[in-house]
Amino acid sequence: MRGAHTQTEIATQVDAWTNAVDVIKSNEAAIRSFWRNGGYDTVIFTGCGSTHYLSMIAANYMQSTTGIAARAVPASELIFHPEAIYAKNSKPLLVTISRSAETTETVRAARAFKDQYGDHVVTIANYGDRPLNEFATLELIAPAGQEQSVAQTRSFSAMTVLAEGFIRVIGGQSYATTSVKRTNADIQSLADFVEPYSNPANYSQYFYLGSGPRFGLAEEAMLKMKEMSLTYAEAYHPMEFRHGPMSMVDQQTVVVGLLGEEAYEAERTVLDEMKALGAATLCIAPHEAADYVVDASPSLPTLVQYLPMIQWLAFSRAIQKGLDPDNPRNLTSVVHLQDEFSG
Repeated sequence: MRGAHTQTEIATQVDAWTNAVDVIKSNEAAIRSFWRNGGYDTVIFTGCGSTHYLSMIAANYMQSTTGIAARAVPASELIFHPEAIYAKNSKPLLVTISRSAETTETVRAARAFKDQYGDHVVTIANYGDRPLNEFATLELIAPAGQEQSVAQTRSFSAMTVLAEGFIRVIGGQSYATTSVKRTNADIQSLADFVEPYSNPANYSQYFYLGSGPRFGLAEEAMLKMKEMSLTYAEAYHPMEFRHGPMSMVDQQTVVVGLLGEEAYEAERTVLDEMKALGAATLCIAPHEAADYVVDASPSLPTLVQYLPMIQWLAFSRAIQKGLDPDNPRNLTSVVHLQDEFSG
C-alpha cells in the first residue's frame, strides 16, 4: 500500500509525544542546571528543512517565554556566514535540531560552534548514537519518534514536544504534572475530517497562516504539502496575507489558519474574508469556534496539537493524486554532503 509507513507514523504519534514528555521530565533538573550555569545572553536554534522550521517555532517561543534573545537560522548560514549570526562579545547557546542527528550541515555547524565557543550545545533529535550527539553538552532524544518515511511527521511532532518542554522548563515551569491527553484514536479520526479538503478535483493550492511560533508551523505545513503531494503551497503571517498574496485566492484554494489566543479575533477575520472570496477554510486554534480545538492548558504540550491535521491533509492529498508519501520525488530521509564541505 502506498504511504503505509507515513500513515502509521502519523496515526501513532501520540506514543512519541508521550516519550518526549517523559524525556523532559527525566531531564528537568539537568536542563535547569545547564541553563543556570551557562549565563547565556542569546540562543541560536538551527536545523535543515523541517527542523529549520522547528527552529523558527522554538526561537519565537523561547524569546516570548523567557525574554532571552533567540534566533533561528538554517545550519548552512552558521557555516557560511557566522559573523552575521553570532554577535560580537555575546555568550550564545546553540540548539541543534535533527531527526537523524547526522545531517551534514547541522553536524558541521555544531562542530564549528564548539570549536569557537566550547561546550554550549543542546541537541534535540530522535537518535542518540549519531555524529551530532558527539558535540552535545545536553541531549534531548525521543527515540519513539523514529520513522521510516522520508517526510517528517512523527519525528517532527516528538521534537516539537521536546523543544517546547525544554523552553518551558527554562522559563520556570515544572514538568512534573505535564501529560498527554490526546490518544492515537483521536489522531486517526482527523484523517477522515480533512479528506474533503484534500481532493485534487476541487482544490489546487493551499495557504497556511500563522503568527508567533505558529508561523514556523505554517512553514512546516507548507513543506509537508509540497513534499508529499507535489502541490502548490505557501505560508504567511495572517495579517500579511492581505498585503498581496490574497490576490491568488479563488474557489480552488484552501486556507488553513493556525491561530493562537492572543490575536484570535483579528486573525480569524482574515480567514472569514478568504472564505467570502471563495476559498475553503480550516481553523485550528485554542478557541471553541475553531474547526479543530487545541487544548492550551499549561499542563499539556500545546504546539504539537496543530500538527496531525496538517500532516493528514498532505498525506490524504498525496494518496488521492496516486503518489507515495513514503517516498517523495527527488528526496532522501537524510542529506549527506561531501564536496561542499570537503575543506
